[in-house]
Amino acid sequence: MKYITLIFLFTFGAFQTIAQNSVKGTIVDNNGNGLNDVVVSVDKSELSTITDENGMFSLENIDSEKITLTFSKEGWNNFSMDVDFSETKNVDLDKIKLTIVSDNNIPILTLSETDLEDENDFENVSGLLTASRDIFSNAAAFNFGVARFRVRGYDSNTSEIYINGSSMNDLETGRTFWSAWGGLNDVFRNREATLGLNPGSFAFGGINGATNIDIGASSQRKQKRISYASSNRSYRHRIMGVYTPKLKNDWFLTLSGSRRWAQEGYVEGTFYDAWSYFFGVEKKFGQQSLAFNIFGAPNKRGRASASTQEMYDIAGTNYYNPNWGYQEGEKRNARVANAHQPIAILQHKLNLKKNTSLNTSLSYQFGRNGSTRLDWNNARDPRPDYYRYLPSYVENAQTAQMVWDAMAANEGLRQLDWTYMYNTNGFSDVETIENVDGRPGNTVTGLRSKYVIEESRYDKQKADANINFNTLIGENVTLNSGVYYRWQKTRNHKVLNDLLGGDFFLDIDRFSERDFPDNPEVLQNDLNNPNKIVREGDSYGYDYDGVINKAGVWLQTQINLDKVDLFVAANGSQTNFWRDGKYVNGRFPDNSFGKSEVQKFMNYGVKLGSVYKINGRNYLFANASYLTTPPSYRNAYLSPRTRDQVAPNLTSEKIVSTEGGYYLKSPYYKARVTGYFTQFKDGIRTMSFYHDGEQAFVNYTLTGIDKKHFGIELAGEAQIVTGLSINAVAAIGQYIYNSRPLAYITQDNDSELLADGQTIYQKNFYIPGTPQQAYSFGLRYNSPKFWFANVSVNLFNEMYLDFNPDRRTAAAVEPITYGSDEWTTTINQERLDPQVTMDLFGGKSWRFDYKYYIYLTVGVSNALNNRQFITGGFEQLRFDGEDINKFPNRYYYAYGINYFAQIAFRF
Repeated sequence: MKYITLIFLFTFGAFQTIAQNSVKGTIVDNNGNGLNDVVVSVDKSELSTITDENGMFSLENIDSEKITLTFSKEGWNNFSMDVDFSETKNVDLDKIKLTIVSDNNIPILTLSETDLEDENDFENVSGLLTASRDIFSNAAAFNFGVARFRVRGYDSNTSEIYINGSSMNDLETGRTFWSAWGGLNDVFRNREATLGLNPGSFAFGGINGATNIDIGASSQRKQKRISYASSNRSYRHRIMGVYTPKLKNDWFLTLSGSRRWAQEGYVEGTFYDAWSYFFGVEKKFGQQSLAFNIFGAPNKRGRASASTQEMYDIAGTNYYNPNWGYQEGEKRNARVANAHQPIAILQHKLNLKKNTSLNTSLSYQFGRNGSTRLDWNNARDPRPDYYRYLPSYVENAQTAQMVWDAMAANEGLRQLDWTYMYNTNGFSDVETIENVDGRPGNTVTGLRSKYVIEESRYDKQKADANINFNTLIGENVTLNSGVYYRWQKTRNHKVLNDLLGGDFFLDIDRFSERDFPDNPEVLQNDLNNPNKIVREGDSYGYDYDGVINKAGVWLQTQINLDKVDLFVAANGSQTNFWRDGKYVNGRFPDNSFGKSEVQKFMNYGVKLGSVYKINGRNYLFANASYLTTPPSYRNAYLSPRTRDQVAPNLTSEKIVSTEGGYYLKSPYYKARVTGYFTQFKDGIRTMSFYHDGEQAFVNYTLTGIDKKHFGIELAGEAQIVTGLSINAVAAIGQYIYNSRPLAYITQDNDSELLADGQTIYQKNFYIPGTPQQAYSFGLRYNSPKFWFANVSVNLFNEMYLDFNPDRRTAAAVEPITYGSDEWTTTINQERLDPQVTMDLFGGKSWRFDYKYYIYLTVGVSNALNNRQFITGGFEQLRFDGEDINKFPNRYYYAYGINYFAQIAFRF
């Protein structure tokens, strides 16, 4: 997704020698940087060329008196202009600035609820918003986004994201959370992206590339723009505006903001309430500039959750949402995400001399990020899709049918019963709690809530300092380097959001209350404040800081020769992290409070590559890398809520990756073929869930996870006639686990290990959550009358559900007859059905009085209204060996037909 203003500076030297003319020029972007690989062609002729690394081109031996030049580059708007040699053979058009308006050509992303999950969710978020100028990457972002497609099957932490040179990857998870600047599309357009293992000028990069977003005020188009959009997706309405005035004395200013909202989104019971703001100012001082930007996106939204097929069938829709119910006639959602984490960035740019630059950036991010859910004690489970309430749990067939019929007919039985929860709290017996806060004689009397709304909070502070140095040595060698320091402290705690009619809640562990009724100390979540009375807004349950710092350096050399380009790069880093507990947990008084042991990891990486230029249109390339990465903080601790115990044999992950292929770049044809192979070794993953057999909250940590990703990427585009082109994209891969990791299972209310190195037989299981095969075929028409239309048909295959490792153990299948249907059902991984979608997209622009513009864009996703498209899901981690169907799989479905329509006015 690239909407960059191109400025073409042409100096035409025209002369006639036996009716032969020539033209030359330079093509640059909005910042004045030369654009390489721009195809410059003469219409109705085979004559063409491609700009070099400085954006320069030259065409000779032109025998026509009048020609039309066309400039094209993937991800940028095509542009054409006429050149007339008839009046004079020495035409000199000095530095003409041509601004290409691309607002009418905005691709539409379908962001579902699962794409917007919070940091605490285990779902891998696809890097949907990192689309670049590459044909394949654009298809992966837009056409394949509905299937939660991940390029090469990689997790999102394999790609590095920067804004004005500052890293946006979260240090706890390695991922980027795009919602921190959601709704600011107008000022986040300018991007430099590298694909795969290719070199970049701003960072070493991950195995899935890197992206740097330039939000500097001087880089923004000078405009006043306001737009309105309507949709039936997560939000229904959006208003967005940007103001970038022309100032004097090399000052630049950018203001932007938006509002997105929906009383109810595509899924029933969800709502959306989001704002965003942006302020940027920049001053240029000769060969240097200083820029400051601050932006944020406070948002609050009701969430949907995956459910079982049984509940979808009972409700009569694959978009059933168990998280809401009626309260006094209004729909209320128990799971509400609420986040606001603004980011401030200060950037200094210095051009030391020609082709030498030093860029320094400092950033700071802070704020809150939380998600609510129900909590209860000494009360029945309030969730309407709890397995004991479903027809499948009833053994008598006749009674089960009666339950089914009742739930199908009565919506209230399928949704949360807020009235029941309020009545339970409001009419319960008055209780007296003694020795409150551990003080004898200190008592509190009132209604102790059995049901409450808790909010799990992940409140982050993150600082980043980054220095990049780039210089050209001679004519062929470029040196890129950088040094950085990153620090993050995340307060992980739980806040009581709503007492639901009660007077207070008691901060004790409900499982320990059951298991250790005669040991009052074990019950306490915080021995420093025993029998703590919790009221709305108070923290309870757990409270700790995750502290991480990382320092590193990288160096890269690029050599550009006539026939070959070469590069080699290396990086090194030191990562330290620890847990700083605020509570003395009654179950783990010796290792829950204060600063834990510091975990230290020294990591490094190397990569190299080459491009062989067969000619100006055909290229061969090959890249390879080896790197190590530290374990993520989230996965390193067995149960960070209760103690600072880390996983056994904690080690860095090792990654070997190679890629190679072929590029074709010509005026009418473009193609890319890439093969890749990547091996991950010594990965780690931690999951938490309620274990029915142990009747306790348990933590499941897998170590020694190895993965293998290999496949081929194909992309091609051809111009059939002027304005009409076809394109085809294919991603054919295989992503599998190729090791048998060890499992360590712990409880939150007991230090005893339930499993100490239990073997998980998951070798050759498929990586879940993404199609392993995806195909797209499209047609695009660009009219000279400033309108366009796209249509694409997409096919997805080889999709697999996330699996429960506990079912792939010797203990799980021991009582089952080998080869029986039950044995097969227990160990096999569910394969999802292939799916087909169609997307439509079009737009039109108008210009009035040479300075006023109106843009209309309309996109329709899943135009075939495919409502049976399971995009992902998971086997429940709760597992009953005697009844494999007791806890059935849960699924996510893609939205049916949905639309996005926008009208914008620029002046």
